[in-house]
Amino acid sequence: MSIHSILALTDFSTMGEYALERAALLAAAHHATLRVMYFDDAPHPGIVDPDARLAQRARQLARRHQITVQSTTRRAPGLEGLLEQARQADLLVLDARRQWRWTRLWKGALADRLLRHCPCPVLVVQRAPEGAYARVLVAVDFTPQSQALVRVACGLSPTPELQLFHAVSSVYASRMRSAQVAADALQAYRAEALRHAQHSILALHDSVDTRRTRVMSVVGDGDPARQTAVQQEAIGADLVVVGKRRGVPLLDLLLGSVAQRLLGWTRCDVLTVPHDHPGRSGLAATARLQVAGK
Repeated sequence: MSIHSILALTDFSTMGEYALERAALLAAAHHATLRVMYFDDAPHPGIVDPDARLAQRARQLARRHQITVQSTTRRAPGLEGLLEQARQADLLVLDARRQWRWTRLWKGALADRLLRHCPCPVLVVQRAPEGAYARVLVAVDFTPQSQALVRVACGLSPTPELQLFHAVSSVYASRMRSAQVAADALQAYRAEALRHAQHSILALHDSVDTRRTRVMSVVGDGDPARQTAVQQEAIGADLVVVGKRRGVPLLDLLLGSVAQRLLGWTRCDVLTVPHDHPGRSGLAATARLQVAGK
């Protein structure tokens, strides 16, 4: 993924400032233009002039990181307006915004809603940045989009340590157990599923350019979101990369997607890449920057 334009949101909270700092680090690493934007679905009464404060913050980030920073003063009317702004970016960066107001009980948190609908990759920042990402965990499912997901992870930070991880879901085994399938047949099914996963992840591993990135691969067993969270803690990954189908599937509403559950179970940053996210060319990025600057 080529990153030419980054949109970062802040509400001027401590976590919001973490998101701006991470976005600035990425902009410097990729020589990208950073657009910063004030957004809060319930504005704080103590913030009288957010535009002036945002412009000052943009100047500070530009001086500190030697990057181009634009403050976006146009108000995004709700989620739809924010998604329109995101269409002009290669990456959207925001904090997790864990503070739940009563209106969010039915709307869902901002990060959750953006993960469902955003057209570009979304990076949710959950901790203070301490430099480039050093250890990245990529949750793969062997769909055709998995290779693109790995390329995004490789391109995000220079020479990271990368681990490909796949958890063999226990859903089908549970259904077989409920249907009273014989124990030996169930065991054979699980063994075959693990063999297939190990073969597939090795094939994916071989497709990665290991000259620039140290790559490992691991297969787990169980719920994908839970096992990814366990693996993240085990290796101390500072970023987890996952794919996501856009939309609002009923299953996401009832149980939460893998990305949404990871945000609740981990305290590292989480990058979610839409499965239908196309590759962005330099010409397309230039056109988006021109639109954003108008």
